Amino acid sequence: MQVQFEVFFEIRGGNRALKNAVFYDPNLVRSVNLPEKIEAFLLKEGLPLIELAGAVLGVRFQSFTDMGLLYDGERKLLPIGYEWEPESSILGLAQGSGHLYSFHPASGQSGFVNSDICLFLLFLSCVRSFIASRSESDQATIWTAEEMRERLAAFQRGEIVPKRPNRPVFNRKAELTRMRAMFEEKDAASLADENHWWSCVLEQLEDGLL
Repeated sequence: MQVQFEVFFEIRGGNRALKNAVFYDPNLVRSVNLPEKIEAFLLKEGLPLIELAGAVLGVRFQSFTDMGLLYDGERKLLPIGYEWEPESSILGLAQGSGHLYSFHPASGQSGFVNSDICLFLLFLSCVRSFIASRSESDQATIWTAEEMRERLAAFQRGEIVPKRPNRPVFNRKAELTRMRAMFEEKDAASLADENHWWSCVLEQLEDGLL
């Protein structure tokens, strides 16, 4: 499985740029004192505008200018997107650290997701690649009309019909093991607790629930 982080980007004038971007209120972004690289990323590149049909794990990015900041005790979060719907789970960057959290409006509590937004995009791309590879592997073999005519003609001539080359077998367990190892290497904090967002996602993937 190859991780396609560039799935969200295209090249413009020799530079990498988002295909479609969501931008955030500069004053609100600056008010939370994010690390310089994260602040610049939000203000200059933006986050990918993801259509509903292309949302991985229900994640979509959105500017919540009218919402202001979110509060979980002393933790302040800059809302940048949501999971499935804003009423259930909002994604926010923590003041100062830039760590990504999943905030639940009903309870007012939040849970750790990633150490920064760039790692979150990388992990999302990894899951997107996994799901695409799994779907391709699950597709039934379909013969075209031309292939069927060739097979029939060969059969009538008494020839041995060569088998169609098989697709590489998708090893779900091995791919998930590689993905977990990559997550631990890139951002060990994301899997440091079994209740962390990515720990739950991987568990559901391993159980075949996603």
